[in-house]
Amino acid sequence: MNQLCRQTMVAAALAVLGSVSSSAWADSYTIDFKTFFNTATADNPIDTKTLNFSVARLTISDLDGGNGVQLSLKQNSHSFESVANAGNFVDALWLKGPSGTLNSLSGPALADGAGYRATPFIKEAGYAYTWNVDFSGDAFAEGQTAVLTLTGAGLSASALASIAAQTPILLTLGNVGGSYGLTSMGNAVNFVGSAPALVTAVPEPATYALMGLGLVGLVCARRRHAG
Repeated sequence: MNQLCRQTMVAAALAVLGSVSSSAWADSYTIDFKTFFNTATADNPIDTKTLNFSVARLTISDLDGGNGVQLSLKQNSHSFESVANAGNFVDALWLKGPSGTLNSLSGPALADGAGYRATPFIKEAGYAYTWNVDFSGDAFAEGQTAVLTLTGAGLSASALASIAAQTPILLTLGNVGGSYGLTSMGNAVNFVGSAPALVTAVPEPATYALMGLGLVGLVCARRRHAG
């Protein structure tokens, strides 16, 4: 193979690799919802088991092909008070982001009316949320996981993580008892999510194929040059 052909093959291979843009990489973020109180009392000052305890964890991941994210929300098993010792349940998850469609893949069912609303829901400290991921009744018990999708233009893991850095994602826990669950507040307590933590950024399947083609082209060019 002459020099011109080798240069053309190398250039083509590099072009394939170069076409793998950052948008083709799938991001994944985690957010923890932790207690902001403890159960210590004058009679039992060392009872701090609920202080800074992770109530739930949310993972936000890009869907293959873009235009949406997958939400995986797990309520951890925890040991603070509930009404009649029946355990706590996740009532709702509140997010701010672009419009789209909410679908449930597995886990506890969604309540009627759950989804996006153009007129924001105003919560504590004046935070405004456009997404109400509301779960039906008391089905979302401790130890359970719900997997959902938000699909639509502009919905990506990095976009939601960026918004959450300014308007933190909120989780409402129901059936809270003791001195924390007030009947006047429906025995519900809101937990502010932590700053989103980037777990990993990995190529989507199609990106792997493009990278493979580019690498094969480089290898072939080198072998022909060596020959």
